[in-house]
This record gives sequence, C-alpha cells and structure tokens, in this order.
Amino acid sequence: MKRGLIYAYRYFLVLVFTVFWGTIGTVLGLTDRSGNGGIWAARNWVSWILRGCGIRVVVEGLENVDVGRPHVFMCNHQSVMDIAALVQTIPMQFRFVAKRELSRIPFFGWALALGGHVLIDRGDRPRAIRSLERASGQIRGGTNVIVFPEGTRSKTGELQTFKKGGFHLAIAAQVPVVPVTVSGSQRITPKHSLRIESGEVKIRYGKPIPTTGMSARDRHTLADEVRAAITIGYDPAYQDNSA
Repeated sequence: MKRGLIYAYRYFLVLVFTVFWGTIGTVLGLTDRSGNGGIWAARNWVSWILRGCGIRVVVEGLENVDVGRPHVFMCNHQSVMDIAALVQTIPMQFRFVAKRELSRIPFFGWALALGGHVLIDRGDRPRAIRSLERASGQIRGGTNVIVFPEGTRSKTGELQTFKKGGFHLAIAAQVPVVPVTVSGSQRITPKHSLRIESGEVKIRYGKPIPTTGMSARDRHTLADEVRAAITIGYDPAYQDNSA
C-alpha cells in the first residue's frame, strides 16, 4: 500500500509539472517562432520531474559532441525516461523526430507541435517523406535532431529493429550521427506499468559516425554502425537491474 501511495504521489507531480510547463511551452510556441523557448520549458519540466521523483541522470561522453555543428542523435528507447535523460543533458538546442499522434496529448503534445519538432505521420508515407525532407533542410541549416530509430519503446530493454527514416534523414543532411545509449531507464518506468521508481539512469554519448559521401544505398551500413555503437554503450551495472 505504501509503495502504491508513493507511485500515486509521483504521478500527481508528473501531471502537475506537465500541465504547468506544457502550458508555458505552448505559449512560448505561439510567441517564439524560433522554438528555443519551448526547449527551455522542456528542460525545466524534465528537471522538476527528475528531482520530484528522486531520479538522477549520470552522463558520459559529452566530449564527443561538437556543439559547433549539427548532428542527428540516435538513441535506444526502453522508457519515457530516455527522453528526460536526453533533454537534461544534450548540450545544445535540438528538435525531436516523433510520431504525429504524440501531438494530440494535452499540454505535452501541444508544446511539441508548436515547438518546431519534426512530426511524422507513419500512416501516410508521402507526407512522412515530405516531413523528413523538410527536416533534412533544417539540419543543414544548423538544427540538431533526436531520433529513436526503434520507433517505439522496447519491452525487454534490448534493441529492436531500426526504422529506416532516421538514416535517410542523416544521409540526406550529410551530418554525423551521434549514437546515444541510455542504461537503466526501463527499471525506473517499465513499459505497461504504473510504477515510477527512484534511482539512477545513465546516458552515454558515443563518437560521431560520419555520413559525408554516403547515399541512400548506404543506409543499411550506417544502421549497422549505429546499432553496434549503441550496443557497446550499454552499462551492465544499470541494465542488469532493469527487469
């Protein structure tokens, strides 16, 4: 019963913080066309949630990120806390590549839609391609984007099959891919569970993988390189406790 009350309290905090910062992010999205105000709101939203729920993010490898040039960040996805770890630690402005249906979520989704993030309609292939083409132009113009190549959260914590859109995007933009590995987040917020545990999550930024000179036919090679780099980045000390 006590654990149930703790989980309920943490969900209440998440709800309140999401409404508060989602409202601010929505207003900023309407008034600040750069979208950077929304990222500021997102960082505060994540910081409040992590502190309120007793979650600490340990980060490694930031020296691998060149803040002076754009990248495509590709991260494994085993929990919603992967998003929190990225938002808290990524050292520059960014935009997410996300499925369009997330924009329907009150407050969070509204801020996402108004913040200049790349929303993909996976049920409409021509529209999805157009969205990725616009995104590649944004990246060439200096925007960093975050992609979860698995497309959805893993039930086991192991990497799933990668979707190809993110690799087309990186190659079209001719910018490096930074592989990112989050370890231990599945234990904090397991998929299909109402638990929000306290504890540590570890995020590791790997060395950039260049795409210069690659073409669309190289996307499978690039995907294999990114998968290997993300896999190497797992910390067993965190993953072993993620059941």
